[in-house]
Amino acid sequence: MSHPAPAGNEIPSCHGGLENLDEEYDYVLEAAEGQIPTDLSGTFYRNGPGRQRIGAERYGHWFDGDGMLCAFRFDAGQAQFRNRYVRTPKYLAETDAQAIRFRGFGTQIPGGFRKNFLKTPGNPANTHTASHAGKLLALYEGGRPWAVDPRTLETEGEWDYDGKLEPSAVMSAHGRHHPFSGDYISFGAGVHGVGLKGPKPCLNIYRINSAGELYKRGRIPVDSMPFCHDFALTEHYAVFFLGSIVFGNPIPILLGAKTFSDLVHYDPSVAMRVLVVDLADVSVAHQFETDPGTVIHFGNAFEENGKLFVDGMFASDFDANETLTDVFNPDGRFNGGTYKRYELDLAGGRMSCWNVTETESEFPTYNPAWTGRRNAMTYTACSVPNGANSFFNGIARIPWDGAAQQLTLPPGTYGSEPVFAPRSGGSAEDDGYLLEVVYDAFKHRSELQIYRAQNLNDRVAVIPLTHHLPHQFHGHFHPAAAS
Repeated sequence: MSHPAPAGNEIPSCHGGLENLDEEYDYVLEAAEGQIPTDLSGTFYRNGPGRQRIGAERYGHWFDGDGMLCAFRFDAGQAQFRNRYVRTPKYLAETDAQAIRFRGFGTQIPGGFRKNFLKTPGNPANTHTASHAGKLLALYEGGRPWAVDPRTLETEGEWDYDGKLEPSAVMSAHGRHHPFSGDYISFGAGVHGVGLKGPKPCLNIYRINSAGELYKRGRIPVDSMPFCHDFALTEHYAVFFLGSIVFGNPIPILLGAKTFSDLVHYDPSVAMRVLVVDLADVSVAHQFETDPGTVIHFGNAFEENGKLFVDGMFASDFDANETLTDVFNPDGRFNGGTYKRYELDLAGGRMSCWNVTETESEFPTYNPAWTGRRNAMTYTACSVPNGANSFFNGIARIPWDGAAQQLTLPPGTYGSEPVFAPRSGGSAEDDGYLLEVVYDAFKHRSELQIYRAQNLNDRVAVIPLTHHLPHQFHGHFHPAAAS
């Protein structure tokens, strides 16, 4: 679909960045500004929906577009770009038919409830990526991971950890590396039997060692099916915030009459519960309850003097779901949250929190080598009033005390999750670069901007692409020397 140019002095919205990228590319990148750093070595992977339309039909939710991996590979001052769709059954069937053939989080198969009766949603593998034990995984929390060749991005197949992740199991898009053990730790929503009130929900916790073996798993029963997208990780604990976003009766979903998106809603009468899970035996060691709300994405967390400190993006509603179900609506706005810090006193059983910054923010990231340790710096995507704030249009570098350095993009350009990449040979927490994909709605093109992580005023390079990249969700940088 062609992208219309803005008229006159009109500032274009973010919505052109949601149009399909059906082509798959592989080409050398050249800097239009500055130089590609010679001490940036490795691959920047990103994942997100590459298409929101198939044939003449739109998907019913941003979460349902097919996963498209992007790789920016850096070596000795040279850069290469490649993108590939994950060849899931959903992608293959719908590409062949040029029509919707799978249900999604908010998408129904055309034809009414008879076409959707007892049909489980497809797995678009479209949310995040992880590199662990020599594997590159494309992740989506409604299914199992998909393994992808880390260099070519060719799809290898669904990944079940030698059969230890059964077909009905799901694994979160937000697993985390545990530097203290070398493990990859993740979770997924599930059920553990049927009671008088129906299926009994739980959280399944997974630990995968450095050899790629899923060697430990545990089950945490919960009161209701959780909307739990992410978690925080310290040296000894996994921390889950079960918020006020809840699911209704699942029967209409099974009957094919409703989608998950139809039945998920924010309930201000539901308090937010915090479960602190001991990694040693995968049991709930501490519980807290606080005011209603939800935390979708977490930054870092750590333990200090009998307390846990957890950074997260707080929201007091789920109004964003209306925008996510109708992504091309020009009046839609992609909301962020409030960056809060939570202090959990394990011995005293008390919980407190405060705002780290007042700027509307999302997608908190940090140097992942500092996971579970007190980190000095967090980076976020921001929404700031600049005349065009329908999507994230700035980035922030936020020290522990919240005295942020904020960079605002020009009106009509829209950013993404900022990802830290270490400088080769560097050892300090912020000794490296910040990688930011920016969509220019005036040109309908995207570019990779590289900033010095120690100072956002130091833009090292701008690397244009020959096309746009649809707005994506998450990614990570994998250093060349990493195993």
